[in-house]
Amino acid sequence: MPTDTRLLYVLADLAYIAKLIPGKKAHDFILSDFRQINGEFLDENILLEANLTKLFSKLEAGSYKLILPDFLFTSTIINVEFDNEEAVKEHLKNKLLPELGINSEDYYLDTTVLSNYKGSFKVQLTALEKSVVAPLAKILKENKEVKIDAISPLSWTTKSIISLEPSVAILQMGNHLFLAEHYIGVDQCYAVEVAEAANFTDTVQTLKGAEPSLQTVYLLTNSLVDDAIKEKLKETLPVQQLADLASEGGNMPSYVKQIIESGAKTFSIPEFLLPQFVLDKNYEAKAAASNKKEDEDLSNLVKPAVIGEIVSPTPINVKIEEKVEVAVESLDEEVEDKPELVEEKVEEKIVEKEPEKVEELKMPEKPIEVKEKEVDFSQFANLAIDSSVFNKNKQSAAGQTQPAKDGKGEMPLTDLPEKKIIKNQNDGSSVAKMIFIGFLSFVVTIALGIGIGLAYLKWTNSSDNSKPVVEINPTVTPTIVATATPAPLPTIKKADYKIIVVNATTKAGYASTIVAKVKAADFKDVSAKNAKGIYDKGDYLLVKEDTAVNQSLLKELEKATSLTLTLKTGIEKEDASSASAVIVLGQ
Repeated sequence: MPTDTRLLYVLADLAYIAKLIPGKKAHDFILSDFRQINGEFLDENILLEANLTKLFSKLEAGSYKLILPDFLFTSTIINVEFDNEEAVKEHLKNKLLPELGINSEDYYLDTTVLSNYKGSFKVQLTALEKSVVAPLAKILKENKEVKIDAISPLSWTTKSIISLEPSVAILQMGNHLFLAEHYIGVDQCYAVEVAEAANFTDTVQTLKGAEPSLQTVYLLTNSLVDDAIKEKLKETLPVQQLADLASEGGNMPSYVKQIIESGAKTFSIPEFLLPQFVLDKNYEAKAAASNKKEDEDLSNLVKPAVIGEIVSPTPINVKIEEKVEVAVESLDEEVEDKPELVEEKVEEKIVEKEPEKVEELKMPEKPIEVKEKEVDFSQFANLAIDSSVFNKNKQSAAGQTQPAKDGKGEMPLTDLPEKKIIKNQNDGSSVAKMIFIGFLSFVVTIALGIGIGLAYLKWTNSSDNSKPVVEINPTVTPTIVATATPAPLPTIKKADYKIIVVNATTKAGYASTIVAKVKAADFKDVSAKNAKGIYDKGDYLLVKEDTAVNQSLLKELEKATSLTLTLKTGIEKEDASSASAVIVLGQ
């Protein structure tokens, strides 16, 4: 008989505390108590111990199942080919996991064989780095009344309502959307803010191109996200909303209620293969160092891969501005207000910088009087035209003085000598003479110019005719250029190569198109995947080493795909197992 189930969701910008009781049907649960506490609990991939301590102090005594965001986990499906399941386990233990740097000392690990078809195994790999959740060990050591039975990824907990057909699920929790590809297991996990919901439509189109068997997109979101995604995906995949959008106006969003109730059901049914990790008590000694960011690059383990440049699970840094909200499922008895359900806000210290002191400009005690000198426009008058102005100036200067000529004393301005006005005498004869002289000079100048010009032309013609014309035929000496003959590239055996084509663009089905072309060129083992790395614009061929054989492989693949490929090393970014080369489509 199922008992009460307590779920604790810890996300970047909020936490949900939920208590569920068994329903009338088997494995059905009804939400009986629910609390939402807003706060900043994650800094990128690090749990904030101080804020978690406050959160755990509000929990009632008992056991909880902890659900964390997908991007803290590695959740991926691996395809391997072996004769039996024992060989698969041996391969994971001795080869694949050591190459990925995953070990039981530093990671919680869950590997499950999902299916086996003619020796082709699908293996679910789920891992969680112990240092990520190490702060919890310290908190639980000090708060012994609270226990964590299991730690699981968010998207996995909704398996009870997501169809077992190949599909995509998009969940809305807080201010973020979480996408995952479902088919028995979980693969391709991503997270973006709700405001960037449109980016997920490009992600779904790319996933559909790489996996044509995808059937449906399931939503557990509000109506705004529903409208944005349905409109853009109507020609790609059918979209089905699992939440009751008609009840959005209640105290608790319907999609959150659906996610929590499905989580309790998923935990109760073992057939859903839900990864459940238990805290390692022996790892408590490292809890103090867990808040420090490690320099080692494990982004391919604790963060989801990036498809082209569509979405990038960016570090989540949400400021706490909202108050604590309490939403309770309608029951026969009302829940009394409890003193512990008070407003919860993580204090943010805001340091206000004092304004710098500015020295005041001291004004003089007595204002400075500025006398504007009156401009006497008469000084610009033409005295030859209007002599009255001069007399006016003379009259206006009465009573004024200027220094005497001998430097001794002053003399009145009225004693200045009068200026004489000089007038031209015009009798008319001089004007006629000037016109005649000017005309004569013009005629003489024209005549001299014509004569000099004709003489110069005659002289230049006679000098040109006297010089013989000599033709020089240059002798061309042929230059022999030595051309180096390139060494022939080695011949490769196409059947021995395993080629992976990854799509780093937003073109749906682009990788599958290139796979078909490569197979048509007699390469047998060719498959399509989504790109895990971020690349500059262009098409690349990733290999382990830049050798003549790989140069020959490059030429063959360029011929097969009609692409211009750039040879690069670093195949480990896309494939850490047995691929010979990886074609990256980024153009």
